[in-house]
Amino acid sequence: MTIHGTGSQLGGAQMACLAKMETLIVAMQDPDTGIKMRIQRFLVPIPHLMTGNDIFQWLLQNVSATEEESFHLGDLIIKYGYIYPLKDPRSLVLRVDDSPYRFQTPYYWTSYKWPATELDYAIYLAKKNIKKQGNLVDYEKDNYNRLHTRINHTWDFVVMQAREQLRAAKQRKKSDRIVLDCQEQAYWLVNRPPPGALNIMESGPRRNTIQARIKLKNSAYYKKEIEYYTNALTRSRVKSSISLEGFVRHCEQYLLHDPIMSGCLPSNPWITSGTIYWTMNADLVAVPTRLRVERWAFSFQELLKDPLGRQEFRRFLEKEISAENLSFWEACEDVQYGEQSRVEEKVETIFEQFLAAGASKWVNIDSKTMEKTLDGLQMPHRYIFEDAQMHIYMLMKKDSYPRYLKSQMYKNLLESSIVPQESRKSVFPFTKWHRQPNQNPSQTPRPKVSDGKDKAAPAGTVSQVQN
Repeated sequence: MTIHGTGSQLGGAQMACLAKMETLIVAMQDPDTGIKMRIQRFLVPIPHLMTGNDIFQWLLQNVSATEEESFHLGDLIIKYGYIYPLKDPRSLVLRVDDSPYRFQTPYYWTSYKWPATELDYAIYLAKKNIKKQGNLVDYEKDNYNRLHTRINHTWDFVVMQAREQLRAAKQRKKSDRIVLDCQEQAYWLVNRPPPGALNIMESGPRRNTIQARIKLKNSAYYKKEIEYYTNALTRSRVKSSISLEGFVRHCEQYLLHDPIMSGCLPSNPWITSGTIYWTMNADLVAVPTRLRVERWAFSFQELLKDPLGRQEFRRFLEKEISAENLSFWEACEDVQYGEQSRVEEKVETIFEQFLAAGASKWVNIDSKTMEKTLDGLQMPHRYIFEDAQMHIYMLMKKDSYPRYLKSQMYKNLLESSIVPQESRKSVFPFTKWHRQPNQNPSQTPRPKVSDGKDKAAPAGTVSQVQN
C-alpha cells in the first residue's frame, strides 16, 4: 500500500486506551503464555491460525472478567482490527466457535497508523475493481465513482499503483495473498466502514481525564505558570534597534499618505464644507489620485484591499489568462467572512467551479494541498480552503504582482493619475503646513513658534480667519 506520512489523528485520551489494548495483544501472542497457534487448511494451508473459541477462552482465563466481559473485550479487539477473521472477512465480529482468525500485523495497528487518505483508498478500490472485474459491493462502487470524479487529475497514478501492486502480489504464494487481502480489507473496514455501520474510530473508548487535569492545577501549577510568563515578558524577542528601524521605515513610507501629518488635498473634509476629497478617493473612480496608485506598489496586500486596485489587477490577470486565481481568492474570503448558514453551499460551489475535474475556472494547486482539501470536504467548514487559498495568494504575490508593477498598464495608470491642487488653507496648528504637489515634506518649512514677545494681533484677526 502507498504511505503518505505518519501520525495519528486520534486524541491522546483514546490513544491511551488503545495502547492498553495493544499491550494485551502482545501478551496474547507470547509463545509461552499466549494463545497456541496452529496450521489450518483454509483453501490452502495457512500458518499461525487460531479459532474464536481460543480467543474467548484465553481472555476468560487470563483477564479478571466474566464470560460476558471477556466476549465483549474479544469482540472489541476484533472491531478495532487487531485480530481479523478469515472465514468471513467482511464481518469484524467474534464468533465463539471454530472460525479461523489471525493477528493483524503491527503495520496496520492504530498506534502505527498512517493516515487513511482518499488516495490510498482509491488505490485499494481500483486494485479490487481490477481483480474482480468490476464486481464490487454497492457502497464500494459508489465510493469508487466518487473518488474517480474528485481526484480525476491523479487517476492515472491510482491505476498504475493498483496494477503494480497486483503484479507484485502474483509473485507471492497463494496463502500469503489470502492473508494480505484479509489484512488490507480489515484495515479499510475499520477506517472506511460501510454505510450504516458503526465507525469505531470515532465512537471508541475514551478515558475521562477531566478530574485528573483538575487535580494537577494546584497552587504549584499556577506558580510555575506565573513564573514562566513573567520570564517570557522580560525576554526580548527582537532587537530594539531592528524593531525601531522597521517602524521608522514604515512611518517614512506612509508619511505622504497620512492625512493628519501631510494634509488632505484638495481640502480637508473634516474642517471644511467640501466633500471632493471623498469623491476623488471613492472605491471605484474613473481617474485615481497619484498617491493612491503609488500605494499599490508598497505591498501586495495594499493592492488587494483597495477595490480599484483589485479591479485593475484583475484586468491585468485577464490579459495573462490567470484571472481565475484572483476569483478563487475572493471566493475563499467570502467563505471565511460570510454568513455561517451558507458555508456548505459556498464550499460546494467553489469546489465545482475551481477545483473539480473539468472546472470552468480551474486553479492549479499542488497534490498535497489538493489531498488535504479533499479530506476536509467530508465535513465542510469556513476554513476548508485555507491552504489552497494561501497557495494561490503566494503564487499571485511572487509571480503576477511583480510583473503587474513592471507592466505598461500600471505605468500608464500612474502617469494618467491626478495630483489635486490645494483649494483652502487649514486653521489647525498641526496642519498649518501643507504638502504641495511633488514636494518633499522634509524640505517643507515649518512655522515659527511664538516666544511671547511678538506684538499682539489685532482684535479682528481671529474672527477673520474663522470666517
